[in-house]
Amino acid sequence: MIVRAVIAALALVAAVWLGVELRSSDAQDDMLALAFAKSTPTKADLAKAQDLAKRARTLNPDVRVDEAIGVLQLRTGDRAAAVATFKRLTVKEPRNAELWAALAQAAQGYDDMLATRARSRQRALAPPVNALN
Repeated sequence: MIVRAVIAALALVAAVWLGVELRSSDAQDDMLALAFAKSTPTKADLAKAQDLAKRARTLNPDVRVDEAIGVLQLRTGDRAAAVATFKRLTVKEPRNAELWAALAQAAQGYDDMLATRARSRQRALAPPVNALN
C-alpha cells in the first residue's frame, strides 16, 4: 500500500514538473517567433516577449530567452538596450560566439569600438572555415 502511494506521489510530481516545463518551452517558442518574425516587430511585441520571458525562464537557465529579448530590442530600434543585453550575456557566456556576433551587430553604428572588439572575439571563438573548392 505504501509503495502505491509513493508511486502515485512521484507520478503527480512528474506530471506537475512536465506541465511547468511545457509552459516554459511554449513561452520560449513564442518569444523566438516574435524575435525572428519576417515582419518588423513593434514595441508591443517587445513588451509581450518581456512578459513571456518570466515564464520562459522557469526551469530554463539557457541564455536564449534573453537573447530573444536582445534581438527584439535591436529590431525595434533600441540599440542601447540591445547592447546592454548582449554585453550582459557575453559576460555570462564568454565563449558563446553567437552572442559576440549579436553584440557586434547591435553595437555597429552605436559604439563602433565595441563592435570591432566583439567581432574580433567572435572570429577568435569561431574562425571562418576555408572553402574546399
